Amino acid sequence: MKNLLSVVTALGLLLLVPQSNAEQLEACQSDACVEYFNKFKRGAKGGHLRAMATLGQFYYVGYGTEKNEDKALKYLEKAARKGEKSSQYLVGAISLLSEENKDYKKAVKYLEKVAKSNYKDSNFLLGTLYVNDKFIKHDYEKADLYLAKAYKQSDPRLPDLLTSVDDDLKKHASNFPLLTKQMNKKPMKKADDGSFEWPSTNMEVITINSPPLESRFDEQLVMFKKRKKTTGSRFQGQTCEEQISCYQTRLNGQATDTFFNITSAYSYSN
Repeated sequence: MKNLLSVVTALGLLLLVPQSNAEQLEACQSDACVEYFNKFKRGAKGGHLRAMATLGQFYYVGYGTEKNEDKALKYLEKAARKGEKSSQYLVGAISLLSEENKDYKKAVKYLEKVAKSNYKDSNFLLGTLYVNDKFIKHDYEKADLYLAKAYKQSDPRLPDLLTSVDDDLKKHASNFPLLTKQMNKKPMKKADDGSFEWPSTNMEVITINSPPLESRFDEQLVMFKKRKKTTGSRFQGQTCEEQISCYQTRLNGQATDTFFNITSAYSYSN
C-alpha cells in the first residue's frame, strides 16, 4: 500500500470543525469578550458542562483571556469525560496537532469515542491514521471501517483521496471490503480527467444562518442560571442537546457547539 500511504502523506490530514454560515470564535481582548470569559469561568466552576466546553475553547483561541493550551485541554477534557461531543473531538484534534501536548494515544481514544456518533471529521481522520503506522499501529480493518463511514457521510475530502489512489485501491480492494461496498452502493461521478466527485443532487438546499456568537453565549448563560433537578451528579448544566432553547449549528443532522475551526495540514512522513 505504499502508493496509498504516499498520497495520504501528500494530502495531509485536514483537521476541520466546519461551521457553516456561523460566526467564528477568534482571539479577542475587548471588555465584552473578557466579560463573557469571566461569566463562563464562573459557570464552569459551578459545574456546568456546557460552560466547561466553551471555556476550554476560549482558552484555546484567546477569547477574553490569553491563549493557554494547557488550561484549554483541562476544561475540554473535563467536558469530554462527561460525554460532551465537541470537546471529545477537540481534545483528540489538539492532541494530534499540539507540540507541547502531543499525545497520539489520547487523540485516538477521544476520536474513537466521538466517532461512535459519526461526529463530523472523526471518521475520515481515524481512517487515514489507521492506514499508516507512523504514529499508531496500522490497522487496515479499522481504516476500512472509518473510511467507509466517512464515505457514507459524503466526506468532501474523499474524492481527492480516491482519485489519487484509484489504481492502488483496486489492487488492494481485499483490505477495504466495507469501503468498496459503499463505493459500489453509491458510486461517485468520474470526470473526463479521471477525477472523482460526489454526484450532484436535485434536493432543495435550505440555508439556515446561525445567530451571532454573543446571542448563543447569552442563551447558554441563561441556562446556567436555571437550576435543574439533581441527577446525583454535581454537574447542573447538561450538553446542548439537552437544553431546549440552546442555539446550535446543525451539520448533516448533527449538532455541534464548537465555535472555532481547527485547520491544519497534518502530514505523515514516510
